Amino acid sequence: MNILGINGGFRQGYQDVSAVLVCQGEVIAAIEEERLSRVKFSAGKLPYLAIQEVLRIGNLAIQDIQVVAFHGSTWEPAIEERLAEYFIHHFGYAPPVQRFHHHHCHAASAYYASGFEEALVVTIDNSGDGISTQIAVGQQKLLHVLKQFDRSQSIGFYYSLINQYCGFVKDSDEYKLMGLSSYGQRHSMDLDWLLNFEQGELKLCADYIRTVPAKAPPLHRDDMNFSPAFKTRMGAPRRLPGTAITDFYKDVAASAQQHLEDVVLKMLLHYAAVTGQRKLCMAGGVALNCVMNQRILESGAFAEVFIQPASSDAGISLGAAWLAAAQAGDTPVITTHTYHGNDYPDASIQQVLDSCQIPYSIPADIVATAASLIAQNKVVGWFQGRMEYGPRALGNRSILANATQAGMNDRVNHKIKLRESFRPFCPSVLQEDAALYFDAPLLPLPYMTVTVKVRPAMQALIPAVTHVDGTARIQTVNATQNPLYYKLLNQIKLQTGHGVVLNTSFNLGHEPIVCTPRDAWPHFTVPA
Repeated sequence: MNILGINGGFRQGYQDVSAVLVCQGEVIAAIEEERLSRVKFSAGKLPYLAIQEVLRIGNLAIQDIQVVAFHGSTWEPAIEERLAEYFIHHFGYAPPVQRFHHHHCHAASAYYASGFEEALVVTIDNSGDGISTQIAVGQQKLLHVLKQFDRSQSIGFYYSLINQYCGFVKDSDEYKLMGLSSYGQRHSMDLDWLLNFEQGELKLCADYIRTVPAKAPPLHRDDMNFSPAFKTRMGAPRRLPGTAITDFYKDVAASAQQHLEDVVLKMLLHYAAVTGQRKLCMAGGVALNCVMNQRILESGAFAEVFIQPASSDAGISLGAAWLAAAQAGDTPVITTHTYHGNDYPDASIQQVLDSCQIPYSIPADIVATAASLIAQNKVVGWFQGRMEYGPRALGNRSILANATQAGMNDRVNHKIKLRESFRPFCPSVLQEDAALYFDAPLLPLPYMTVTVKVRPAMQALIPAVTHVDGTARIQTVNATQNPLYYKLLNQIKLQTGHGVVLNTSFNLGHEPIVCTPRDAWPHFTVPA
């Protein structure tokens, strides 16, 4: 069956808009709308451009789609009529719509991708379909829900609340709070009064959350989401964006991160004991907290852990499509990579460069040339193959630099990415060499979903990718998942002695990852 999974909606709160094409259970194409629209998150929209693109990649017309799979199972019935009108208006035809619960979509995206026969499946985010956390068990390709916590007990909202208090943008900059947390004192304040997990129940204290009257517009991410009582309890006003980050806010970030890990791990241990499950699948926005994921792996509570690389709401499209596929009798086909987007052959790239009058050369050996430039401490825009699905650039839409060069992280932050200096960079490493550099409880780790300890003897050898706390969020690379990138890492190893490279997403800090050659070429003019 040909199934189109979509995510998004008609309100500003629905973001990470995406479309996924699944045929007979196999992922044919998956793209976030922001990559095409060039509007970060594409909040409040449906994935018009992404739908067009996944159909083009799959060489299908909208009439070839048997089912549109969507989240919002708790939304009013009129949503299906509105979706039909949307498809007729934009595409001239409306396939039948099946709706699934937001968290069931998250759960399916992780469970079916993991390849595990049985697992504890935990999804944590701000909220979706009224639920913020779901505990389920996956068995024999079916999901059995054990427990749901509603939006008033949201772990994701807890973290976003403190993220906003520290001067960052709610539902957008949570990764900044995570990066900042390494600079503070983790146990400097107790936040149990705000969020806790006791006797199988989550509790988020409503006294510190701002509320609005019943008929008033809901709070936007730019509105203050915490109450005056919260600021009083914290003992200081909110940090204003753009102002100095004092030790106080670093300690808040560190304590908030510590408490997040404590609560989530306590909850996971509880349900691991209840279910007896020794494998774990996770998805939802909170599952992108790679520092928390390190703590989970290091706990030893689970023999295997799979974190969906598209854990944000972009993954809803995938989960919805797989749920519809399974319901139709198709077996979801395990994905072993995230390269599900569009690609551009050399001829189309040359056409863009020619039309823009950009000088270029075509090396006889592109891999050796790129490795040589990186070894010479040049910064390389690496654009090849199909674009990644999910928030991480994994070697197809990446900016690469020498991981062995001290100060390279500051150079890329300040001159190219134009972002805060406290934010670390990720290393891509040859899978067979990963254990030499990193002390990881489980390997491989191909999706940048977990931070691990950099071995003390190696920290001085790869300083540009070693964070201030001695950790790194790694991507292991093998020849099967990404052959050209694997060859590049081997060439870098020949020239620097280390099969490790600094890898960051090919974009500026405020924009989506580049999609097309035309998106990419202006970045080459940035002085480095």
